[in-house]
Amino acid sequence: MKINFSKSGSLLIEVLLSVVILSTALTLMIQSMTASLRAIQYGAGYTTALILLDNQMCELLRKGAIQTGLREAKELTRAGDSLTTYRYSLQTASLDDAAGKGINQVDATVAWRSGKKDNAIGLTTFLFAALP
Repeated sequence: MKINFSKSGSLLIEVLLSVVILSTALTLMIQSMTASLRAIQYGAGYTTALILLDNQMCELLRKGAIQTGLREAKELTRAGDSLTTYRYSLQTASLDDAAGKGINQVDATVAWRSGKKDNAIGLTTFLFAALP
């Protein structure tokens, strides 16, 4: 009876190579999934900030006019999310040119921290100045 060692050794190498290829493929799939989850969280933070900023702007538009030199800051939280705090700030300034009399420039910003990164989104608009 003759045993062929070269054939049995090649089977072991084939199995090891298959395991290496499979583990590499699984590692790449897991990395792409975690990158996708991070991108979803990043997008969700910006979407929430935009919605909060839009709500604050709608409140200002309902008033119809805003005081000149107004500065306000407050913390906004998303329902059900106690981990992320969104900071809202607003400041108004009168336009100096002749065409801008009675019009205020309104700068609003929403800032938040996501992981180790600070994020912010800002909006500039113009509203009528409130009469004294």
